[in-house]
Parts: sequence; structure tokens; C-alpha cells
Amino acid sequence: MRAMSNPTRRRLRWAYAAPAFALAFVGIPVYVYLPSFYTDVVGVDIAVVGYILLAARLFDAVTDPAIGVLSDRTKTRFGRRRPFVLGASLPLAVSIFLLLSPPASLSPSAAAWWFGVTLFLMFLSWTVLVVPYEALGPELTFDHHERTELLGTRDGTLILGTVVAAAAPSLVGNLFALGEGPSAERARFFYVGLGYAPLIVLLSAICVLVVRERASGMAALRATREGL
Repeated sequence: MRAMSNPTRRRLRWAYAAPAFALAFVGIPVYVYLPSFYTDVVGVDIAVVGYILLAARLFDAVTDPAIGVLSDRTKTRFGRRRPFVLGASLPLAVSIFLLLSPPASLSPSAAAWWFGVTLFLMFLSWTVLVVPYEALGPELTFDHHERTELLGTRDGTLILGTVVAAAAPSLVGNLFALGEGPSAERARFFYVGLGYAPLIVLLSAICVLVVRERASGMAALRATREGL
């Protein structure tokens, strides 16, 4: 196929990779920080937190393939993947913010419900966004080198995002001089959520606006062969 020019390739590559930076928060940082935050600060029983996390991951085992099939069969003027990326970014942002800022007035049982509902909403929104997003990458080009650059940039951005997300609570605490204690921990996670919520929407919108989907399936393959 005709290779893209360098400026076009770089622009496409970074626009596609951009959401990975913010999406990295829904990964290791969630599993590292949320259990201790909800047990030690919010007051939810540790066994309840464990059961909710287990149920959420089992829920993913059902939703991941379902969203994949739905995305494959979707046909819109904007493509198969991009409507999911943009549409799911807002509920994902809202659910992350709510998950990280439970009201201090909640009883332990009410806080457990808050944790469960917002966690399930977060993982569902994340699946609706990430499954089509990751499927979009290999479909953008059939050139081996361009695809390697594209996916390598995405995965490198994801790693960088994971490091930043893991350090975010400490960075926020130092930035705002929050100190120690339950109220400081609540403030720390509130600011982390306040930062990540708009970032997810913004970076997803950049990806959707800059990236253009190719024709799918055999049509794309025929177009590629015609360009050889």
C-alpha cells in the first residue's frame, strides 16, 4: 500500500495513542489503591471489597466478548469503533470521579453499595471504550512498519500512563500539601478523580476527531491491494 507521509503518520500515531495515557488508570492503580482506600478510609469491610472486585472481573468476562461482537457489527457514518470510544468516555469519566469521591456521610453498608455500583459502571464503560479502541488500531493500516509504530506508541503511552497514575495520589498530596489522615486521603483521591475525568474525555475526543477509520474486512483488503 502507499505509505503515509511522516507528518501524517506521526499525527495519526499520537492521536490514536493519546487515550491510552488516561485509560491506564483503570488498571494496576485501581487495584493497588482502591481496596485500601475503601477499607481503611471509607470503612467498607475488606471481605466485601474483595467480593465486589471478584464479581466485577467476572462481569468483564461476559461484557468483553459481547462488546467486541457488537462493535464488529456496528455500522454508522462515523465507523464501527469511534462512536464507542467517544460515547463511553463520558460515563467512564463520571464513574471514575464518583468512585474516587464517595460522600463522607455514607454508612459502611451504603459505602459498599456506592463502591459496587460505581465500580461496575466504571468497568462496563471502560470495556465499551477499550475493546473497540484496541480493535481500531490494527485496522488503521495494513503496512507492517506503520502498524508496529502505531501499536508501539500506544503501548508506550499506556506504560507511561500507568507510571503517572500510580504516582498520582502522592503527587497530588505533595502539590496541595494535604498531609495525612482520612480527610487528607479523601481529598487526595477527590483531586485525582477531578483530574482524570476530563482527561479521559479530552484524549478520547482527540483520537476520534483525528483518526479516520478505514473500510472494514474485504473492502479494506481490496483497497490495500489496489494501492500496491
